Order: sequence, then structure tokens, then C-alpha cells
Amino acid sequence: MIKLNHILAIATLGLVGPSHAEPEETVRHLFNINTVNEEMKEIIPGQLFFKHWNGEDISIGVFRMVRNEKGHFPGKINRHGEEVAVCTEGKFRMTIDGEVYYFGKGEALIIPPYMPHTGECLEESCTLLSWFTPHRLDEWGPENNADPELKFLDKDKMK
Repeated sequence: MIKLNHILAIATLGLVGPSHAEPEETVRHLFNINTVNEEMKEIIPGQLFFKHWNGEDISIGVFRMVRNEKGHFPGKINRHGEEVAVCTEGKFRMTIDGEVYYFGKGEALIIPPYMPHTGECLEESCTLLSWFTPHRLDEWGPENNADPELKFLDKDKMK
């Protein structure tokens, strides 16, 4: 597994190019892992918080999940390009192509491209920091998008 300090070093350095639509040859300081929760957008009131950044060929997403009286929000099987997922808070159970993996704070997984997977937070709250390639601009939109599409949400079960 990838060590957390290697991943955090990458996050602190930034990405080349702020978006696929407007490439620039510049390094960007994206976030501080200690304060990023304060910058996240509330997607599901009190339960799911999210913030993302787009690079030329990569997107980074931070997802914070909080349990309510009904549990955690419902998820569904997801398929997308390659993902490196780092747990920065809590403990997760990931089912990837039918196999179950557990990982917690400070641990990381690499999910191969287009492999079906679901994740479940096993504690009151969890935070996941993920790098995706290719970028997720079509799904999430620009960095300040007020309504990003998150395909892992099972919106039918949320009604």
C-alpha cells in the first residue's frame, strides 16, 4: 500500500494545470489536509460533504461522510478510471470486484480502472481523499460547481 506521507506530499505540491479546459503551466497549492473539512460543500444535509479540484488529466476529491439516525447515505456500485483512495478519518469497507477490503486512517488503496466497487464508512464519520484519472470534469464540473453529479450515490434509495 502507498504510505500516507507520500500521498500527502503529492497533494501539497499541487497539480500542473488548473483544468482540462484551460491548461496552464503552474503549480497550485490545493488544500491543507488539516483544514479541508471546513472548505467542503454540503451535498446531503448533515451526511455528505465534498470538495474537488481538476487538473489536466487528474481530479482530486475529498469526501466526508457522517452517520445520522438512519445510518449513512446509500451508495451504489461505481465504475470509473483509476483511483488512489486514502482514508484520513474513520474506517472503510470497500468491496472491489467482489472482494472485501478494510482500510482505516493513514491507509490507501489503488482501485484499478473501471473495476466495480462500493464503499461503506464503518464509523460515525469518515473522510476519504481520492485521486482519479482520467479527470472527472464531466461528472463533477468545474471546481466551484454548486451541484456536482456524484455517481456513487443511490438517489432512488435516498427519497
